[in-house]
Amino acid sequence: MLVLSPPLGLSVLQLLALLPTGLWGCLQCDEKFKENLAKLRTGLVQRQIHDSRLKARAEALLQGLQGDFFSHYATSQFAGFAVKTTVDDLVKEVRSRTEDLAKSTRTDQALLDELVEFRRKTTMKLKVALKEHQTKDWLQYSVLDCVGCKDINAVCYTIRQCFVDSQDRLSLRYGQVRWDPNIAQNGVAIVLCMGGVLFLVIVGV
Repeated sequence: MLVLSPPLGLSVLQLLALLPTGLWGCLQCDEKFKENLAKLRTGLVQRQIHDSRLKARAEALLQGLQGDFFSHYATSQFAGFAVKTTVDDLVKEVRSRTEDLAKSTRTDQALLDELVEFRRKTTMKLKVALKEHQTKDWLQYSVLDCVGCKDINAVCYTIRQCFVDSQDRLSLRYGQVRWDPNIAQNGVAIVLCMGGVLFLVIVGV
């Protein structure tokens, strides 16, 4: 019996359906995380915070996390780029954490404090990914642009800044490029100058 194989396009679509989706750059780029935050703001906060002032603060906090809070932090304190694998792990973690928060039984000030603590811990973990990018001493890893929500490659400004003593190095200079002083050349120049001065002194004597 002849068995017809499925079209190639259909096979590719089926394969893509099995892959994880939605893991975008920094936290504000992930739609599922933002959706969870919206549910906390319109559901949990409305239901369990009765004081109008506390409710307004909680809503503003969550709305900020949905907006540009994380991208502002990434660009004001760091270069705005993070190591992709670290951020992907954090995205999975904050998705789970926001789902747990939706089941919280706390109310009013206690609930607001829990949300503030969630923001603090999440920011500190994002800091690790941002700082990791700036301190890695090799270039073969994926990087996330936390503002543009896209993958980029780790790059150097010049070959000289990337390769020092045959080791791959990532330049940490974001902004105007400065050249490192050439110690060997400067040392030779100083020795020659001192030799010239000493020669003139001897001749003069």
